[in-house]
Amino acid sequence: MTSAFAPGAPCWFDVTAPDIPAAAAFYTGVFGWQAQDLGPEAGHYTILHQNGVPVAGIAPATAPDGSTAPPVWTVYFAVEDIDATVAAARAAGARVELEPVDVFGQLRFAVLTDPAGASYAIAQLITHPGTANWAEQDNPCWVEYAASGSPADAMSHYRTVLGWHHANAAWETATVDPYQALAPSTGGREFGGAHAAGEGEPAPCWSVTFRVDDSDKAAARAAELGGAIIEPAKDLPGPSRVGVVADPAGAAFATMSFG
Repeated sequence: MTSAFAPGAPCWFDVTAPDIPAAAAFYTGVFGWQAQDLGPEAGHYTILHQNGVPVAGIAPATAPDGSTAPPVWTVYFAVEDIDATVAAARAAGARVELEPVDVFGQLRFAVLTDPAGASYAIAQLITHPGTANWAEQDNPCWVEYAASGSPADAMSHYRTVLGWHHANAAWETATVDPYQALAPSTGGREFGGAHAAGEGEPAPCWSVTFRVDDSDKAAARAAELGGAIIEPAKDLPGPSRVGVVADPAGAAFATMSFG
């Protein structure tokens, strides 16, 4: 099977959770998804579906070294040859947290930490479709990197490993540490961005944004279900309205609605 994702593009997302059923109840409540527990053989990894197709997953809170993993969303980027990409990442200064792992013949994935310290994952999709409804309603639509220094400098690692194009965003006016818009090596639509982290903001790290009908209503619903509002929704260029919330375990994610 040929992947529907351009090399380097985000292709899957999952969140670690200490209580998978509780996390499934939260996310199905916020986004209207359906949850499927893959059973003990898969460590109760749970697939989140929208209208019968996979959107994202919930992973047990166990780190590759066996310790307890923090509740966090992980972004997976598509690659055509995972072994070659891991080798390229290591040569470019990444730390390999988890060597390539086969998942039931459907995909192979690995977990890496970039030279600045941000964790990310890569996946070679075989029969797995990846996130099927990218950028559609109640689906992942953007990935964001919070840089502890220059966003352009941080993105040089990904340019080397995943072939990305990155440049100052079209709307950016800052001359110091300008926002970087990210696109696949093959060109085409931008899938994410990188910004210089503000004071007190966790960095460096990746985060995921979900497209919703109304960011304010999505935040209120998340709070009703035991989550927390980290940043109330505000208007941004696009035009869009973006807010940040956390699930009951503390995993943060953003929501974006469009004017």
